[in-house]
Amino acid sequence: MKIRNIIIGAMLAAPLFTSCEESLPNHFEQIDGVYLNNLLPNKTHVDKADITFIYEDGDLLEVPVRVQLLGRMRDYARKVDIVVESDNAREGVDYELATAPEMPAEVTQFDYIVRLKRTPELEHTTKNLTVSIRANENFIIPFEKFVQTGKDTTSVVHYRINFSDQFTSAPEGWRTTFVGEFSKEKFLLICRVMDMPRSDFNDPHKISEARWMFIQSRMIEYVNEQVEKRDRGEEYDKEAFDSEGNPLVFGSK
Repeated sequence: MKIRNIIIGAMLAAPLFTSCEESLPNHFEQIDGVYLNNLLPNKTHVDKADITFIYEDGDLLEVPVRVQLLGRMRDYARKVDIVVESDNAREGVDYELATAPEMPAEVTQFDYIVRLKRTPELEHTTKNLTVSIRANENFIIPFEKFVQTGKDTTSVVHYRINFSDQFTSAPEGWRTTFVGEFSKEKFLLICRVMDMPRSDFNDPHKISEARWMFIQSRMIEYVNEQVEKRDRGEEYDKEAFDSEGNPLVFGSK
């Protein structure tokens, strides 16, 4: 079974306290603390992630939640008190916890993996869960939030994950120049007719310009074929038309 790892929200980076205004305890190397350090590519700290399966081909998505050490590394693993709670997602049905909740030996961070499961319910319901860390016999919680540039405040003890199998916005790789404004109907038709993985549209560089030109040409041709079949009273592909019965338009009108 194909599993994709989501890298948004947990990027390798220097400790975040170098770029925020939160004051830290003096001589932090003498304490043992942990906090959640999830960063965007621009190193902005975040405390939530919005995930959709709609552009994925597999039924599992792995979301890493970065746990950062504040203090000295040890030559043995130490348990971290991590709690996962939800008001509408069930462990084993909607998600799995794929990582042991412990700071490995000789490291300063680790990713606690939450494995999301694609279920039919996600097509009309957004599920959510919250990953939290608490103090225990091994670690303190040295602070609970960051105040970043611009005074935005984010939590370093709670990380919320919202996930669904619904269209929320166009994928990053969608090119309106060739196939027009994004719509669910056009996206699904392209994937089916062109036999393309949904995940190809997540990367803006995955599909070449030449390929886009071919997609445009083939989809215009395909829709026209279905219009002609309909007009002749033959069996046709109803998914080549919108909800009002108009042919889907690819490219400029």
